[in-house]
Amino acid sequence: MHPLGTVGALGEETVGGLAADVDGELVLPDGEDYDAVRDVWNGLINRYPAIVVRAAGSEDVARAIGFAREHGLELSVRAGAHEQSGSAVVDNGLVVDLGPIDHVDVDPDARVARVGPGNATADVLAVTQEHGLAPPTGSAGNAGVAGTTLHGGIGWIRRKHGLGVDALRRMEVVTADGEVVTATPEENGELFWALGGGGGNVGVVTELEFDLYEVGPIVGGLSAFYPREAADDVFGAFRSFAADAPPEATAIMNYAEVPAVPGMPPELHGEAALALIGCYAGDPEEGMATFAPLREAAEPLVDNSEPVPYAMLHEMGTMLHPWGRKYAHRSVFVDDLTDELHELLLERTAAAPGPMDGVGIWPLGGAVGSGPDSAVAWGDKPHMVVVEAAWESHDSLAHLEWARETERQLRALGGEGAYAGYVGVEEGEDEDWARKAYGDNLDRLREIKRRYDPDDVLSHNVAVEPAED
Repeated sequence: MHPLGTVGALGEETVGGLAADVDGELVLPDGEDYDAVRDVWNGLINRYPAIVVRAAGSEDVARAIGFAREHGLELSVRAGAHEQSGSAVVDNGLVVDLGPIDHVDVDPDARVARVGPGNATADVLAVTQEHGLAPPTGSAGNAGVAGTTLHGGIGWIRRKHGLGVDALRRMEVVTADGEVVTATPEENGELFWALGGGGGNVGVVTELEFDLYEVGPIVGGLSAFYPREAADDVFGAFRSFAADAPPEATAIMNYAEVPAVPGMPPELHGEAALALIGCYAGDPEEGMATFAPLREAAEPLVDNSEPVPYAMLHEMGTMLHPWGRKYAHRSVFVDDLTDELHELLLERTAAAPGPMDGVGIWPLGGAVGSGPDSAVAWGDKPHMVVVEAAWESHDSLAHLEWARETERQLRALGGEGAYAGYVGVEEGEDEDWARKAYGDNLDRLREIKRRYDPDDVLSHNVAVEPAED
C-alpha cells in the first residue's frame, strides 16, 4: 500500500488524534517537509514512511510508540540519520524523529555534558570545545552523536580516553512499552549495559549524559598522502607506529585515492594513494614530533600535517563522507597487521569498481577496552578494518559486491567480528550481523531484549531477537 493509502486506512480522526496528542509535529506523505524528514545520510536508502512524528520530548516518543503498536505499524527511530544501513526510516510505517531534541548543556566545572539525540557530533563539539573539553565521539562531524555512541563510539581520542560508551554516565530512555526511565550503571543497570554498544534494540534514548575530557582546542594533526608505489614503506612505518604509539596518538591508514576536497591539489585528485590521518590528544608540538616517523615514511604526494583545531578533524570526516553519497561499509577485527593483510588490501583496492571505494585500518588499543563493562564485544581487539564502498553512479551492484567480497576475503584471512555501525546495507543467508557485532554478548542482549521489548517493536537496527521463553 502507498503511504498515503496507509494514512487513509487509519482514518482522519485516528491520525488527527495522534497529532493532537503530541507536542511536536506530525509529517505525512503530502506534507511539504516530508522529503526532508525521510532523508538520510546514505543516498542508497530511499524509503517512504506513512507517518513521521517529530518528537518534542520523551512523552512524544512514548505516544508515538504506543500509536505504532496499537495500529500495527512498523517502527523506526531517526536521530542523526547517519546510520549507513538506513535503519532510521521504514517503508509505510511510523518514524519517530528525534531531530528536534537537540540541546547541548555543558557544566565545565563538573566536566559533564547532557546531549539530546538530535545532535550531530559537530553540534556537541561546538559547545564543549569552548571550554577545551570533549566527549569521545565518532570521527565525522555530521554523524549523530546518539547512534555513534550506542554502537560503541570509535573516534579520534579513543586510545587516550576510550570509546563513546565509556564516557556515558546516564541515559533517559523510552522503553518499548512507553515507560520513560533513567538508565545508569546503578539504576536499570542491565538496560544501561545493553544500550551501551547494543544500539537501540531495547529502548529509545532521548538524552545522553557524558563525562568530558580535556582535549584541544588545538591538537596535533596528521594528514599525509603517499603514492601507491610507496605502499610497502608506508605500511611498515604504520605497523611500527601502531605497535609503539603513546595513547595520546590515534591514527588510521586508508588504502584509497586522493580525494577531491579542499587542501588537496586538483592535479592529484583521483590518484591512487595511501593516506595517514591522525590526532594527538595532548601537547600539539609533542604530537607533531610523535607523528614524524609516519611523515618520513616516504616522499608524500601531499602532507597537510600541522596543529589543527580538534573540531577540524571531524570536519575532514564530513568532507570525506558527505551527505547523499551512496555507501556500503563493512568491518572486521584483526589481531595483527601482517604482510598478507597488506597485500590483500592492495589487491582489493586495485579491484575496486570506483575511485571512492577504499579500505581503512583503524588501530584500537590504549584505553579502548579498559572502560566500564558494556555490550561492546570487541574491546580487546587491536585493529579494526573498515571496507568503505562509496559511489555516486547508478551501478550500485558492483560496489555492493566488491564490499561483500572484500569482507569475505578478510574473514578468510582470519578477520572476525564486526562493528555494529559498519554492517553493510543488505542481508544474506550467511550474514548474521548480530552475532558478528555482539559475539558472546548476544545471548545476554537477547535476555534483556525479552525483558524490555518482547514483541520486538524496536527491530530496525542490528537486530537482536528476544530470547525465547
